[in-house]
Amino acid sequence: MRYLFFLALLFIISYFGIAWYLSNLVLFPESSHANTQSRIAQEWGTTYEEIMADLPEPTDFSITAFDNIRLKGKYFAKTENPTCVIIAAHGWTGTWAGMLKYVPALADCSCDLVFYDHRGHGDSDKAFPTGSINESKDLIAITEWVQKNKGFTDHQVGWLGASWGGATALKAGATKKNIGFIIVDAAFQDWHSAIFERAIRDYGIGMLFMSVGVMQVINWRTGIDYQKASPLLAAAKIEEPVLLIHSKMDASTDSQQSVNISKNLNTQSVFHHLTWGGDHTQDVLLHKDKFRKVVNEFLRKVDARFLRKN
Repeated sequence: MRYLFFLALLFIISYFGIAWYLSNLVLFPESSHANTQSRIAQEWGTTYEEIMADLPEPTDFSITAFDNIRLKGKYFAKTENPTCVIIAAHGWTGTWAGMLKYVPALADCSCDLVFYDHRGHGDSDKAFPTGSINESKDLIAITEWVQKNKGFTDHQVGWLGASWGGATALKAGATKKNIGFIIVDAAFQDWHSAIFERAIRDYGIGMLFMSVGVMQVINWRTGIDYQKASPLLAAAKIEEPVLLIHSKMDASTDSQQSVNISKNLNTQSVFHHLTWGGDHTQDVLLHKDKFRKVVNEFLRKVDARFLRKN
């Protein structure tokens, strides 16, 4: 019996030791502007400098989140008389600059643009990520700062999110803060799926056995309940019109996750299950004109005043 006891104790210690190690991979994203700019040069067919040269000079801003985390970003005043403002939330391990790939898709919008770094990413303060829970509060805080300083009404605000940022926008959409519209590209349906769909694909089915321990450790370390990081559940509470986009060829986040989300969205919303051939959030780069058309059709439906008059 003593032998079995020590074996059980060794198993428990080993299991949670591994779970703690794996939780580090989730809670410490490797994010820097240097990495983002390198990816732009390697994958986008352009450079960060070339993209920025075509945009107005941005204004740097910094706000304090609900838990004293400092969030930093850029405000681009695109027009003298903007009819709206779009606040963009980037993906996991990215930075605000990663959302510059959506600028061509917004070329016909008469909207100012706001980009920022998530907590734990880029130039914002270091903090544990929470799969959209605290991130959604950050997005609302930035929105309210923009409104206070620029005078936009709720209807004049749009959120644009890619991947992790898309999950953030959907989670924020389920709150009492009702804005004009939400555009989401390749979101995950919940944090557990986001982590372990990839982990199982990369490291095998054994990752499923570790999932319970890893998520429990994440709960302990972050002080949140990971099950609340669920855009799938949030979708049913969203009152805003949502443009949901996901490529069927996405090899990182299975598009079935967006299919599931779409079933919970309101009738004002539109889901485009793309067959254009792009991988995770890549169709906006590979098929610029088609992506722009999808965005324009949605915004015209929401409020034609958000588009420039030709």
